[in-house]
Amino acid sequence: MDDVAAASARRPADVSVAAVLVAHDGAAWLPKVLPSLERSGTAPTVWHAVDVSSTDGSAELLRDHFGPGRITYAPSGTGFGDAVRLALAALPRTDWIWLLHDDMAVTPTTLTHLLDAAVGDDRTGIVGPKIREWPSLRRLLEVGLTVTGTASRETGLEPGEPDAGQHDRVSDVLAVNTAGMLVRRDVWDELGGLDPDLPLHGDDLDLGWRANRAGHGVRVVPDAVVFHAEASRRAIRRTTAGDRPQWERRRALLHVVLANTSPRRFPWQYVRLFFGSLLRVLGHLLSRDPESAGDELLAVRDVYGRPGRLRAARRARSAGRPHAELADLFPPWWLPYQHAWDGLRDAVRAIVRPETTETTGRRSTLGDDLPEDLDLPAGPSLARRRPWLVTVLLLVVASMFAARGLDPGTLHGGALLPAPDTAGSWWGLVLSPSADLPLPTAAWGPTYVLLLAFAAVPVWFAPDLLVWALLVLAAPLAALTMHRLVRLLSDLRVARIVTAVSYGLVVVGTGAVAEGRLGPVVALVVAPIVVNVGLQLTAEPHWQAALRWALWTAVATAFAPVFLVIAVSGLALVAVTGSAAVRRSAALALGLSLLLTGPWVVQRAIRPWTVWWDAGLPLSGGMPSGMPWWLAGGAVLLALLALVPPLTRDQVRWAWGLALLCGVVAAVGSQVTYGTASGADGFTPWLGVPVALGVGALLVAGLLAAEELEFLPTTLTAVIAVIALVLPVGAGAWWLARGVDDPLTDARYGVVPAYLAERDGSTLVVTGTVQDGLTFRVEDGLGPTLGEEALARRTDTSRAVEAALERLLSAPVPEDVAVLVEAGVDAVYAPAVDPGVETRIDAVPSLAPAGGDQPGSRVWTIETDAAVADPGGPGTWTRTAVGSVQSILWIVAVLLTAPVRRREEPPPAEVDADVREAS
Repeated sequence: MDDVAAASARRPADVSVAAVLVAHDGAAWLPKVLPSLERSGTAPTVWHAVDVSSTDGSAELLRDHFGPGRITYAPSGTGFGDAVRLALAALPRTDWIWLLHDDMAVTPTTLTHLLDAAVGDDRTGIVGPKIREWPSLRRLLEVGLTVTGTASRETGLEPGEPDAGQHDRVSDVLAVNTAGMLVRRDVWDELGGLDPDLPLHGDDLDLGWRANRAGHGVRVVPDAVVFHAEASRRAIRRTTAGDRPQWERRRALLHVVLANTSPRRFPWQYVRLFFGSLLRVLGHLLSRDPESAGDELLAVRDVYGRPGRLRAARRARSAGRPHAELADLFPPWWLPYQHAWDGLRDAVRAIVRPETTETTGRRSTLGDDLPEDLDLPAGPSLARRRPWLVTVLLLVVASMFAARGLDPGTLHGGALLPAPDTAGSWWGLVLSPSADLPLPTAAWGPTYVLLLAFAAVPVWFAPDLLVWALLVLAAPLAALTMHRLVRLLSDLRVARIVTAVSYGLVVVGTGAVAEGRLGPVVALVVAPIVVNVGLQLTAEPHWQAALRWALWTAVATAFAPVFLVIAVSGLALVAVTGSAAVRRSAALALGLSLLLTGPWVVQRAIRPWTVWWDAGLPLSGGMPSGMPWWLAGGAVLLALLALVPPLTRDQVRWAWGLALLCGVVAAVGSQVTYGTASGADGFTPWLGVPVALGVGALLVAGLLAAEELEFLPTTLTAVIAVIALVLPVGAGAWWLARGVDDPLTDARYGVVPAYLAERDGSTLVVTGTVQDGLTFRVEDGLGPTLGEEALARRTDTSRAVEAALERLLSAPVPEDVAVLVEAGVDAVYAPAVDPGVETRIDAVPSLAPAGGDQPGSRVWTIETDAAVADPGGPGTWTRTAVGSVQSILWIVAVLLTAPVRRREEPPPAEVDADVREAS
């Protein structure tokens, strides 16, 4: 107190201060606020209060405390700045103005410290206190203010940061809060006070910024402390007619930045904030917060839709000091992006942490009031406190080891074609009037390409990373989705983890990853989500549950069409045994799933057995890439034993029903073959999808009965546990030993030699022999990329090329070479040339031998005066229209099915804390 007394002694005694208190429905805080003002060691010269249309008794409290002569009544909708002007009009002129809120309390020395720091320094125009949270009293809210380039209010404090004196130094800042602000009267008059266009939010930042530009110092004085409830910002003040909407806060910040930015920086900031706000809208929608997205749009509309108001605001602000002199008052440019990264990190952490969701199965309710992710005292290991998190991390590490021969980059081999150079190629396959292929076609783009195009937007220039992640991380991804399902069915944590890990290893154990079968991998990862949503649909039939089931079913179907057969059959069984509401929802779900898959599924339905053709090249099953299937014997045995306990038998029967359904589908698939629209046929189906789903159903059957183990002898329980571990241990060992390469590889890709790929024309690739028959395909560049294989069709151009090739090998004439040139072909390549084919092509006029890229291969280039034609046609606008409509349907479906975050009702105001305890 001696320092305070000394500073006060140096201050002129004739300094006058006008205190202005503005209230609006502040009766919850005024009984604490008014006594704190009475205890101030330095009393203001004059007082005046303004009540803005309060309906909770605030006006009576002010009148009783100050008297009727020192209170002004303002109409509803009056902003804070206008209320201060009304008070100043009723007061004599003073040296300083002290602004007070109805939800802030002061300490006895608050005004004293503010005056000590302000008086005597002619450069200082505004000073403000350190603000602590009320009612906590110890947490810091603000020690000065600034604003980022993205128009975000910035305090420089950590959320909930306690006040330990770490910021207790007087410093220059961009602005201070109006709660407790002390502003010199001549500075107030020079600047015109608070901006009337900012009636509630952002007025403090705007005033401080203008003061700094005008050469008046703005300082924060941490020795001066106020306690602020932030009733307006936290939305805990009772809302009445005339109150400002939620989007006003964002509008105010946009206005402040655009109105005060220097002329040189204004064009960049104007464009940056507009497009940045649109990105914020997208981010809010993706994070399931449509209300905040709507607020952002309303704020942008209000600011950018009224350019005249913005021009007037900029004209009213004097040029003053250049931005370079104020640069230290602003946060670094990267700070808002650091905040975004922190938010993303917290979201990811929330996804992988232990679950707290209630289950639909027979779960114990003992201890349900304790969160599962509660940190225990120091001692237990991370594996005991976060077993599922540790398991996921171990699966990721194991996945990296299993993919030790595959570097991130262009994977191909087996059924997998390499990803294109950019995601734009996938969008082109969906939206362009004619697919950009060597022999163009108007066939509809496959739905899975549209989904890959959406997913690859964040990695636009490296879509191969998306494919790499889906394949290499198949095991942890499948385990995550299965875990989300089984946590609804059982309370046994260890059993849930074993089931989820077993399913993830079954997915890689099918050989799908090693054979490059991207479609089955995605379908098997998504399958547990489909079952999860199906349970929700049967429990609470609703259009949104039906749409959610249709959405996830369409995702799996797009990558592996046979999944639709299994999903629809399972849904039909549920509908038959369910209520009328369930049947209606099931019918709606089926129709919506077909709508989302689009015309592509119709193309597959025309050739029924092509439902076995997954995303990628058609590749017959039977390759020795999978684990020994006897490892799944333990799951079968446990599922059989699960039929014994009577309490869980009904649920187990449903799991067995799904397993048997998958078995029937697999049995049918083993008896058929399929062909493609390009003319290739004789492919035998790969049965991994129904088999893996069947094993997954058996794993769930065993889990459902696992709770009955507590009634069995210890020895028998141990035997069952060993049987349950056969699959995950055996499959895991096989997976790590074999790896996930061969035929999948990251070697250089090229169907044709590199020097041919660089030519302007296409290359006719010829394979086969004269005796067994020849096949051909026309390739651009190094060869086809993922998605193009589904668009290959027998067209008039392809038939003409085929006929010309046959004639060239029998009785060639110049017109046949002309057919190739018209089709855009300027070279012929035989990777493993048959001697009979080589001899005949050598004799063709205008085909000049050009060596080969490897032993046994031959290349011929077309030597002709005619220019190589572009075979591409104008295409059809309907293809673009259908692709656009389908894209919009998917976006709408995602937005409608995403859980929506609603604004919580504000908590009741807490005012029990006594500021005298903290002062």
